[in-house]
Amino acid sequence: MNDILIVIYVMLIYVAIAFWEAYVEGRNAWDKNKYGWKINFKTGFLSRPLTAYHFWCWLIMIPMFLMLPLVIYGWDKHLFWLLFSCWFLGAVLEDFLWFVVNPEVSIKEFNEKDCKWHYWIGFGKYKVPEIYILWPIVAILIWIFLL
Repeated sequence: MNDILIVIYVMLIYVAIAFWEAYVEGRNAWDKNKYGWKINFKTGFLSRPLTAYHFWCWLIMIPMFLMLPLVIYGWDKHLFWLLFSCWFLGAVLEDFLWFVVNPEVSIKEFNEKDCKWHYWIGFGKYKVPEIYILWPIVAILIWIFLL
């Protein structure tokens, strides 16, 4: 299998998820106006709410979609770690594209003041959500040590 083609394919899936989530959420990002349960974690990195919607979407459905090649072709350690690293990269891509494609939200709202559901890390006068730094690092470490 060609790893680059798989990465491109998975990133295209995340582009579709960005559209889907932007149209489902509109202005109601993260835990605003969601139906179902919500758990408020109060410890370190996980100090944010987890909604039923995000649990079923990000921790159940998307991993099941990504693991479909393993169901079809059987277990392959290399493919598993490739798909797992794509989960982290795709989540960052999807999150940013949510601002680009959302008909209710402007890309100008991609900032610490308007986007309070992220923790922002500063680099001089520039700030980015922490996952934009941490998750690509995790993906790169998977590529280096596990692929």
